[in-house]
Amino acid sequence: MIGVRPAASLRRRVQSVGYCPCPINVRRDSSPLLFPDTTIAVMKKSNQIKWFVGAEKCAPQTNSTGKKAIPVVALALLFSTLLPNTGCIGLTSASKPASSQPSTPGAAAISIAPASVGFGAVALGDTASQSVTISNNGGSDLTVTQISTAAAGVKITGMTLPLTISAGKQGTFNVIFSPKAPGAVSGRVSVMTDISGSPSTVSVSGTGMAATALLTTSASSLSFGNVAVGKSNALSLTLTNAGNSNVTMSKVSISGAHFSESGVSTGLILAPGQSATLDAIFSPVSTGSSSGSVMVESNATNSPATIALSGTGTQTSAHFVDLTWLPSTSAVAGYNVYRSEVSGGPYSKLDSNFAAANSYTDSSVQGGLTYYYVVTSITSSGMESADSVQASATIPTP
Repeated sequence: MIGVRPAASLRRRVQSVGYCPCPINVRRDSSPLLFPDTTIAVMKKSNQIKWFVGAEKCAPQTNSTGKKAIPVVALALLFSTLLPNTGCIGLTSASKPASSQPSTPGAAAISIAPASVGFGAVALGDTASQSVTISNNGGSDLTVTQISTAAAGVKITGMTLPLTISAGKQGTFNVIFSPKAPGAVSGRVSVMTDISGSPSTVSVSGTGMAATALLTTSASSLSFGNVAVGKSNALSLTLTNAGNSNVTMSKVSISGAHFSESGVSTGLILAPGQSATLDAIFSPVSTGSSSGSVMVESNATNSPATIALSGTGTQTSAHFVDLTWLPSTSAVAGYNVYRSEVSGGPYSKLDSNFAAANSYTDSSVQGGLTYYYVVTSITSSGMESADSVQASATIPTP
């Protein structure tokens, strides 16, 4: 004879297992009561085999394959076998299905850009800076409570805390790297806020390098050649910071008669890779050769930088060409004089003002050259005649 455990005992056993109740539909027929005042359901996963014990004998249930349910009298015998395979065991009352906790609509949401900051190589004593932006991409205020880092030589500036960032807005802070010793540095900047998941982090890296200040020049000497007395000639050279730290000019001096300089002043600072132009000028006041130098002193390891200067002053030409011509037979206001170094031209007008008389003195000639001249007449209304017959003059060499 098969013994059946009373439903109340089954209820206690089911509850002790700790399974949650499952939603069921109880179906009954008019058969005599098996277990009065008791309703228990056992189901094997959703939409599969179900057995019911109710106030009356349960009617046979079929599963999705059309097979009949196991009779209720076998329930006690199969209970221990079914427990490991059932999705849940419980009473007729149903519980709500489990679901993930939705996020709060309109909550603040943080994003930080860039996610990493790399400073590269920075000389000891120098400083590098990069900005980082905090964005609130959510629908409510975001409060930044703390920004910190333990990375050596790194500090945070530019943001007063606590800072509230409205929805859709941004805030910016600066990450400063000032290495105190040679070597690589890495770490993180932590950004604490009032939202879950805080802190957010930004990775930081950089390398401290021993400071090297090196000033190079584009030329070691400048030669001005021949310059007429009373005239000037300027030559330029470039000063470049070829080190990894700033070069500061402390003094620029020049030696030698007739030389001067411009373009670089005391206190000028050149950052690594930066250049400046220095102009050296030769203005002889007498004939003969001159020599000198320009010296640039700085904090560079190769200071001072010295550039040799040389030039020769020459006598101003005493040659000139006197030109005369027959006056025009027509009424004219004056004459234009043209000159060329090539026979037949093209010619250049020597004076913007016309000559009132039929003569002109050209004092801008140089020894050893031959010049070719033509003359035109001009009326008071500005009408100009054709060129005259060409004349030439050869200037002797002093």
